[in-house]
Amino acid sequence: MVTPDPYRMVRLNAGAASIVEGITGDRPSSATMYRWAQRGLKGVKLQTAFAGGHRRTTEQWIREFFAAITEAVDGTAVAPPKPVDRDKQIKRAEAELEAAGI
Repeated sequence: MVTPDPYRMVRLNAGAASIVEGITGDRPSSATMYRWAQRGLKGVKLQTAFAGGHRRTTEQWIREFFAAITEAVDGTAVAPPKPVDRDKQIKRAEAELEAAGI
């Protein structure tokens, strides 16, 4: 499952695996997610934050992790993931709320 908001934090042991599955087609185990965060892969660690009593990450951080691993393996720079136009999303949501009278 790729999240509608790539900056929304999800629990490392549950939601993050679904995001990876949505990107790659393969669902990693919870142990793999924690290993990527703690030890890393190819010298790159998955960025996480501790929030709400749980270790969490975001879709954007997962995409950046994959890009960094690709760069480490290939030895060449990879174009960074395109940032989502967050301001555009916010304006669209505000317009929808205003149209709904909320």
